[in-house]
Amino acid sequence: MSIVHAKDTPYTWGYYGELSPIFLNYVSALNGHHPVPLEDSFSYCDLGCGFGVTTNGLAQLFPQGQFTGIDFNEDQITTATELAKDCGSTNVEFMALDINHVTDAELPQYDFIVLHGLFSWVDPGTRDNIRKFVADHLKADGLVYVSYNCMPGWAALAPLRDVVLTHTAGMTTDNLIKTQAGLDYLDFMATNNAAFFVDNPPAREFLEEIKSKDIEYVTHELFVDSSKAYYFHQVAAEMRSAGLSYSGSADLHLNFIDLAVPAEFREILLQATSRLEYESRGDFIRNQRFRKDVFKNSRKTMSEEEQLETLSHIVFGTTCMVPEFQTNVAFGDVELNYAGDVFSGLIEVLATTPNSAAELVQMDQFKSYGLDLVIDALKFLSAGGQVVPMRADAKGRTELDIEADRYAFTASFNIQLLKRRLLRQDALGQVAPKAGIGLSVSMADALFALCLVEASKEEVPNWAFQRLLEARQEMKFEGGTETEAIADAVEKFRQTRLPKFLELGILEPAN
Repeated sequence: MSIVHAKDTPYTWGYYGELSPIFLNYVSALNGHHPVPLEDSFSYCDLGCGFGVTTNGLAQLFPQGQFTGIDFNEDQITTATELAKDCGSTNVEFMALDINHVTDAELPQYDFIVLHGLFSWVDPGTRDNIRKFVADHLKADGLVYVSYNCMPGWAALAPLRDVVLTHTAGMTTDNLIKTQAGLDYLDFMATNNAAFFVDNPPAREFLEEIKSKDIEYVTHELFVDSSKAYYFHQVAAEMRSAGLSYSGSADLHLNFIDLAVPAEFREILLQATSRLEYESRGDFIRNQRFRKDVFKNSRKTMSEEEQLETLSHIVFGTTCMVPEFQTNVAFGDVELNYAGDVFSGLIEVLATTPNSAAELVQMDQFKSYGLDLVIDALKFLSAGGQVVPMRADAKGRTELDIEADRYAFTASFNIQLLKRRLLRQDALGQVAPKAGIGLSVSMADALFALCLVEASKEEVPNWAFQRLLEARQEMKFEGGTETEAIADAVEKFRQTRLPKFLELGILEPAN
């Protein structure tokens, strides 16, 4: 049976916010299923955890949870374990275990099981063992997240992998070098209008997309032993055989028919006689190539009254300040404009004061809209990814001191990840304990946040310059010297990003 990832290449250090229990519960509630209680202890398993970045981050956000990360790669598990130790986390355990042997291991049952970057990259026997593990180890009412390459969108892209494998078959170098050689070969073909790229525009677009990605990520896409795309009905059938029912999509906009497909296709989508048919039609209309599905170990659904009550008490906040909030969002061929007083009002309030719909409708500016409309507006805002569900006690305004001389990280995970990955990738995961969320921040923001911790206010620009110099990195700027450009960038961070870092609880003024 095949391994999950290419052995000679370490996996990426990405943080995936959609794996959060809060987020998965939100998907469940959106689709009429009861969320998993998080107030007391809960259990969580990340099957195929890689370096354990997301798992370690979640362990810090949810000290009441018990987290298990499993991966076949012993080096990655060693790294994940060391990260947990350096973070001081005692509620997370990492295990080096062949995915095919998880059914034999003495493991507990879990409230959450997540399968990110796994299902499409294993052979049928391994996939069956995953199904058995889920059937045996998911608690009643538990949630499963599974992401995978899907049909029909992947059909035009699969040949690219075969071309690269054939082109590099005779090379004796490692997979990273093979990957670059394969990309160069594909780029030559596309640039010179090889018929395959002329006849398949999505393949050309996909090539441009993967050329911009981290080379290690692309290597795993190309050189994993097994790679297969699935129709939704195939994955749903496997999950159904494990006792699960489909809840919804972690791509939030796909849960709303107004955003899932262009207007001319909505009627045919509504004519679907089952959720299976609905999802399959939607995938065909969109030419979907990747899915992020959430399944529930229960066929019991909430009543409309229960769902309204549940959604009304979910706390939402923003990941950016009002000036940076994008009011036009595109979902493929569907565009959403947050026009209207209800949207602008919610954005303005939530940007500084996380709140629930139940509390928002008590405010004078939202009373006339009513609870149903405010909840609907929050749904559409959340689809854009800038308004996110947060922990229940995140609500309320935070006093922000953006002129403090120095700051401190509130979670040891943040500083430990910065020590390991600063200036080595485009974005970095950081967790916000007050909000109960993790998010991917630009490397520039991560650098400036670290410098605000390490240096006094006046020294931050010079400190950032030295960090860049040591890493042999530079900032792009127009006019002036590099040090002046860095000073301007630091001041912009202090005015536009630091308030949000303080509100969410990524940073706090140092004592």
